Amino acid sequence: MYQPAPVYQQAPVYQQAAVYPQAPVYRQPYQPAAGVPQPVQVAAPQQWMAPPAQQVPWTAKPKRRIVLEVLVVVLGGLLASVFVALTAYVTSGSAVGWAVGLALVPLVIVGAVLLWVDRWEPEPRLLLIAGLLWGGGVAVAVASLLNSVVGPAVGAAIDPDIDPGSAAAVYGAPIVEEAMKGLGILLIFLVRRRQFNGPVDGVVYAGVVALGFAVVEDIQYFALSSGEDLGFVFVMRALLSPFGHLIFSLPMGLALGIASRRVSRHAWVWIFPIGYLVSLGLHMAWNGSLMFVSSVGDLAAIFVLLNWVPLALLTLLVVWLRRRESALIASRLRDYVPGGWLTEPEVQTLSSMRASRAARRWASGLGAAARSSMRAYQRAAVRLAYARQDLYTGHAGIRAREDEMTLLEEMARARSDVVARLAAQSHGYAVGGRA
Repeated sequence: MYQPAPVYQQAPVYQQAAVYPQAPVYRQPYQPAAGVPQPVQVAAPQQWMAPPAQQVPWTAKPKRRIVLEVLVVVLGGLLASVFVALTAYVTSGSAVGWAVGLALVPLVIVGAVLLWVDRWEPEPRLLLIAGLLWGGGVAVAVASLLNSVVGPAVGAAIDPDIDPGSAAAVYGAPIVEEAMKGLGILLIFLVRRRQFNGPVDGVVYAGVVALGFAVVEDIQYFALSSGEDLGFVFVMRALLSPFGHLIFSLPMGLALGIASRRVSRHAWVWIFPIGYLVSLGLHMAWNGSLMFVSSVGDLAAIFVLLNWVPLALLTLLVVWLRRRESALIASRLRDYVPGGWLTEPEVQTLSSMRASRAARRWASGLGAAARSSMRAYQRAAVRLAYARQDLYTGHAGIRAREDEMTLLEEMARARSDVVARLAAQSHGYAVGGRA
């Protein structure tokens, strides 16, 4: 990372510029209220917020273990490929080719929405791909084997007169599919707990797992359809209900997101089953209602009541959750204002998506490197807020402390780089080979 030359330390331009907050000066140690986690006791930030001349051991970026992600990507990709190949064997290669092309429509629609939701604190892309392939590979493979087994068994106990095909759709599919999708979300929560910071993360992880399942299932449905039936199935699945599986699985993601904010580490043990039961009920209501369609009006009522209305409610819920995330980030970052690590204007900017976008646009005027540093500064700040939240809930212990130290230094370096580039532009100097 670039370290500003002494001339930039002496230049007063960036200290007086109104377009960028003045670098904070470390004052007396912050004394929080009783019971509130104290900020870390690291070296006081210098006037221009550069890193210390000699790195302390914890400033080294920890290696991220990706063994789980790689295993799931390989296994899920293999199983999804086998499933698509079997579909091609039953139908034809051209039919599957068309089906894959049509399945890209809901993939793009739902994927774009999930990326929009995930803008605040982008999750690791490899972890999202692993979730996608868990849904499209592992969950689909298990469901294709067990739906027709579990469904008739449960149906025989509940409704002995139901035929095996209907039992597989009404009972088997909801029970098995939601269990397998939920297992994928739960694995992310348990194994990658540091990447699961609240309900919004739960929405994102549940969404990618459900999206993977839906896309591979769509390929099968589209490949097995032809002519007018294909058009009807495409409109029903890809255009009118592309968020179906996401709606079913979202309660499980929200449940684990709520559990991540609880003080008890084991809150998921009782919260997650509640989410699963809600997911099961939504899926079962959808599949069961389709068994009684006798007219276009019935079909329209089912789509409105069991798909569009839940989607609208969940959209409002996600918007509300994002507002709460903004308030939480502001509250946690504000802990660093008395100690001089942040200023109140910075806290307000970092906790607002609109203000953060404006800051990146402003940094773009200093060059691509400045914009990159600004983005790194903002993302480190959000991660810092969540690391501090872990201290409030008692979930991370000393590792959260280490995160806090590392992220404070990361923010300092990124901000120092932006400030130095502003000073360099004002004086006509070049920083790191760029004006």
